[in-house]
Amino acid sequence: MFSSCQKDEDLIGRNWSSPTFEGFDCDSPIMIGESGTVGILPEWTDDQVVAKIREVWNLPSNYVIFLDPETYSGTARDINPEYLAFPLHISSMSDEWGWDYYEEYKKDKQAFLDKYTNGEETAGMKLCDR
Repeated sequence: MFSSCQKDEDLIGRNWSSPTFEGFDCDSPIMIGESGTVGILPEWTDDQVVAKIREVWNLPSNYVIFLDPETYSGTARDINPEYLAFPLHISSMSDEWGWDYYEEYKKDKQAFLDKYTNGEETAGMKLCDR
């Protein structure tokens, strides 16, 4: 099969997930829901990424969308904590937002927030009141 589609060489991939809340358990390592990878331009904000995800997958505005802090070409820039699942999910693709961050977070949550998110809680913290 041949296709006339052409890949935009500037696009990078970014993973996302949206949990279903039927049986959702903040203490479980398993999160059932929708997920995927979206092609984005490097200069896009997290708000632009989420808008594209909602449009392409036709997700309602009340769905929580988590963005992976990593792209397929490195750490995303200007990460908005409103879309981070951390500490419900840590990134296994790099040291950033991985186990080291989790250990630092457990020692002093407020110092961690001040250092990495301008004092704002992540979506994962808000969702599970962590």
